[in-house]
Amino acid sequence: MNYTYRVRDGSGRILRGTMKAENRNSVIQALLHQDYTILEIREHESKEAGPREVFSFNWFQPIKIKDLSLFTRQLSVMVGAGLPIVRSFKILEEQTQNARLCKIAGQIREDLEAGLSLHEALERHSQIFSPMYVSMVKAGETGGALDAVLQRLADTLEREQEINAKIKSASVYPVMVLSIAVLVVIFILMFVMPIFVQSYLTAGTELPAFTQFFLNISYFLKEHFLLLFGGVTALVFALKAWGRTPNGRLLFDRFYLQIPLVGKVVNRVAVSRFTRILGTLIRSGVPILQAMEVLQGVVGNRVIGDAIGKVRESIREGQPIAAPLAATGVFEPMVTQMIAVGEETGAFDSVLERISVFYDQEVTLAIEALLKSLEPIMVIFVAIIIGMIIVATYLPIFNILSTIYV
Repeated sequence: MNYTYRVRDGSGRILRGTMKAENRNSVIQALLHQDYTILEIREHESKEAGPREVFSFNWFQPIKIKDLSLFTRQLSVMVGAGLPIVRSFKILEEQTQNARLCKIAGQIREDLEAGLSLHEALERHSQIFSPMYVSMVKAGETGGALDAVLQRLADTLEREQEINAKIKSASVYPVMVLSIAVLVVIFILMFVMPIFVQSYLTAGTELPAFTQFFLNISYFLKEHFLLLFGGVTALVFALKAWGRTPNGRLLFDRFYLQIPLVGKVVNRVAVSRFTRILGTLIRSGVPILQAMEVLQGVVGNRVIGDAIGKVRESIREGQPIAAPLAATGVFEPMVTQMIAVGEETGAFDSVLERISVFYDQEVTLAIEALLKSLEPIMVIFVAIIIGMIIVATYLPIFNILSTIYV
């Protein structure tokens, strides 16, 4: 097999080269014998080794929270059973079903073999492993409790998946109803209404202003449908792109918090995530300032994240966490009071766990309340729109009948 390597010599220079060897260990031994510090070793098949898959669409397969939680739990079991970390990743590389995660497991194994610590290897894949994940692994490595930390990470990811699943399932029904309603309205305006109106015009009936208004909308849709569809699509993509910018995300997140009912769900989800992750980080040995820095980016809402950043600065100045949290106005009094009790009694992490469990239930209740409120609102809205179109369609008939019988 052919191997490419990157090493540092005694004078600090970075050297690169290739070496042919039976296995990776032979390359490592040869480089160490020359007093090199190994930075990277990668395996390359020789030209005689047959065809190699250069490109695969599986490499772009998304990594879901479910995949990552299973990956983390399997790693926790193997580390807890005493398997070496390199061998654990070799097993994960062979049995992980997600092709992209499998490839990343192989790259992490190579980095571990090259001498990197686990958290350093994970940090190279920041698009997959969040700052929270890396910080907890680092704390687990430092404290010698990596298996327990990985177990907590898996639990946290699974609870995150449950909340996301509830939110997605709750959004399916309103989106479907609204989509079907829009399609029905467009169909009536473009194909049904013009047929009736044409018969009125043929009979020489004068169209009421109300009917003419919807007829103008119908003509506009038929003549400019593709342009309108393209414009709406471009607007959606532009808003999504702008929403990824710092200013755009701040504006959208502030708007979400102010929407009736929706804002309550967003707040509940953010508080649940905040208390759950903070409790997990503290229990894993991550310092409070570092934990707050991590939370600022993973809480899921920029407004609440900025509030956490202010709390972090207050803690840096020596204040307890409860008072700055209460001053932000984002967290309810129950949360800040329970956190204050946890600080006073020394049961900070267990109190955070209880708050997160409570708010997980609150998320479910808030979603159910949102659905119960949205359903009649959407039905009434759709009924009004379709009813107006039907009235506009049949209004000329009523005018004709009133003319006949007067």
